[in-house]
Amino acid sequence: MTAVVRDRAAELEALRTVQRRVAAIAFFAVAMHGVIGLAVVAQIIDRQGRHSDAIILVFMSGVFALVTYAVVRTILRRRLWSPPWLAVALAPTVVAAVMLR
Repeated sequence: MTAVVRDRAAELEALRTVQRRVAAIAFFAVAMHGVIGLAVVAQIIDRQGRHSDAIILVFMSGVFALVTYAVVRTILRRRLWSPPWLAVALAPTVVAAVMLR
């Protein structure tokens, strides 16, 4: 009976891991729409001659990207510091900032 209980516990832990990964991917996909949306609106605002407003929107995009990154890492129960994933989260903001120049 102990082996059955151990197998069941291992299956439940594997299921929880998959659930966390699916939740993290779903949250990341939805939240990144906001990050990219802010960057796109910043480009549109910049073309209207409102450069300072566009810079503020790009900054907000970066803050939102960092919050998204932190929430995803928390959902996954991983340590917060991960430079490759930080770069992925901030990529739309960096592209928008470069395009504003």
